[in-house]
Amino acid sequence: MYSLITLITDYGFDSPYVAAIKGCVYAQIPNGLVVEITNQINPFDITQAAFLLNSVYKNFPAGTWHLIGVDTNIDLHKQVLIVEHEGHYFIGADNGIFSILFDPLPEKVYKVLSAYINNSELFADKNIFVGIAASFFKTGSLNNLTEPGVIETIRQSIQPTIEDTVVRGTVMYVDGFNNAITNITKELFEQAVKGRKFTLYYWGRHSIKHISKHYHEGKPGDDIMLFNENNYLEIAMNRGRGAQLLGLKVGSKIIIEISAE
Repeated sequence: MYSLITLITDYGFDSPYVAAIKGCVYAQIPNGLVVEITNQINPFDITQAAFLLNSVYKNFPAGTWHLIGVDTNIDLHKQVLIVEHEGHYFIGADNGIFSILFDPLPEKVYKVLSAYINNSELFADKNIFVGIAASFFKTGSLNNLTEPGVIETIRQSIQPTIEDTVVRGTVMYVDGFNNAITNITKELFEQAVKGRKFTLYYWGRHSIKHISKHYHEGKPGDDIMLFNENNYLEIAMNRGRGAQLLGLKVGSKIIIEISAE
């Protein structure tokens, strides 16, 4: 039986810091198994980290620990929190990410005891987070590790907006196929469009007027939009590197204009 741990960081591709964290996990948790969600989060970008973690964590079994290695400066953020949600455990610095990741805020919040915290620690995700997870996997309990906690740092997430017949969204992530994933959900899109005609604009006046069901619709090189398996709107290119060729990147703005009729 594995002790399953996911890792999301802003350390970058092929980072030795990620190898150090994984090595520490395997040294302290003999049956530990680490799954890297991504190490390509933009530096300190807790909004992007929360977006991607929220998109994938439900695919893991209950009991999984999720180590959040983004903006982990304990001297700055003061406390390390553990959130228990839907049988999953999330550990990270109280830097605002928990207020973005969960809506509404979760009820089961625990503060790691000061005895386990060194505010001058420069590598908290390896030297603090892993040890707490290891202790939990040994005992099955957070007793003697935590006390009741409160999410003190509240941040506003980047949310799409609906104004009359216009939806405004943002590219949150560009994947390995260069598909641009936005924060516009299928539910919000359908709520706004209500079956009417629409035009999606990006990068100036480039536009798409219909939703595809597959990445290969149309001809190679055609721009397409579709909803991915997590029901987020993507802009892609049939057999092409869409975001790169279309000028889309994290933070790019997307506008959907809806017909009045």
